[in-house]
Amino acid sequence: MKSKKAWIIGGIILAAVTAIAAIMGSGGEQVEVVKASRGTFILTVEETGYVQAANDREVQATAASQVRELLVESGNRVVSGQVLMKLSSPELTTETESARSQLALTESELQAAELSVQSLLLELKQEENDLAKKKTLLESGALAQAEYEQAELQVEKLKKSLSQQETSTNGLNKQVASLTAILNSLEEKAGELQVISPISGTILDLPVKVGQVVAPGTLLAQVGSDSQLEVKTELLSDDIRRVKTGQTTSITAPVLGDQTLTGQVSKIYPRAYEKTSALGVIQRRVPIIIALNQSANLQPGYEVRVAIETLRKEDVILLPREAIRLTEDGHYRVLVVNEGRISERLVEIGEKNQQWVEVKKGIKVGEAVVRDGSLELKEGNRVKAVY
Repeated sequence: MKSKKAWIIGGIILAAVTAIAAIMGSGGEQVEVVKASRGTFILTVEETGYVQAANDREVQATAASQVRELLVESGNRVVSGQVLMKLSSPELTTETESARSQLALTESELQAAELSVQSLLLELKQEENDLAKKKTLLESGALAQAEYEQAELQVEKLKKSLSQQETSTNGLNKQVASLTAILNSLEEKAGELQVISPISGTILDLPVKVGQVVAPGTLLAQVGSDSQLEVKTELLSDDIRRVKTGQTTSITAPVLGDQTLTGQVSKIYPRAYEKTSALGVIQRRVPIIIALNQSANLQPGYEVRVAIETLRKEDVILLPREAIRLTEDGHYRVLVVNEGRISERLVEIGEKNQQWVEVKKGIKVGEAVVRDGSLELKEGNRVKAVY
């Protein structure tokens, strides 16, 4: 029995020795390695965004009125000048009719005043001619002084009446001009009770209902131009420090399939505001606008994913991020594979993103490095590199 157990133990030991020998003979533990290479390092800020029309136009109420009829719906395509809705305003109608009536009355008074001026001018001219004749008679002694003076008084009286009538006419002219301007303004407002689209595009918002009373300045409709689309997104204030206008942006979305669109950061809002995330975390976010170079089949309101290129470095040494590890004393190190053995190497790194790290010092192009720098491998361990 003991002999049989000894044979079993001996077999296990032999198998273990054989396995160890096989590993040693094959070059040690297999590890995945990568070679340090030169390439382009790109740093991006990624976030969700929404497509919107670049040339949105808002149509607002110009006077207190009531929505009488809606002729379009949200999502409808419209052309410039198309009637979107009709409003009604009894107050405006009453005010317009009153102004029109006042204007007609004042124009009638002006016409009568102008006729009176013409009549006075004719009468004055006749009296002045008569006075000149009486002066000749007075000088020849054929006319009494009192009669001549009476004629002079009549001429002066007519001049005073003419001056008063001309002043009244001027005042009536000013009233007519003022009432005409008021009436034109009211008629213009009455014309605006037919709300028209200022541009051709798509109805993005129609926030009013039939029967609703609206005040001046109330938003009646929002029209988006189809000629140019843009993307609006909101970045965390911590990320905005690297973002600048003009930076290239990649746009992806399920609706685009494998297609990636490009654009540029065109506007960065001047202030951040508080927003609560889906997890209930209060964040400070800054809105930015991205101008699209092309829109493909995107439409206003579509959700997209944006990646803003905030940094690009050409011809730098790159390693996968997982190959770099931070030591307890605050240095970065990698595991270099040299002639089948592990060698720990301290490195100086530069920029890093989610995939790659820029290595400034410590590694040369072509050197093999263990991809997973967290593996428990020590200096001098024999390994078999797997690429």
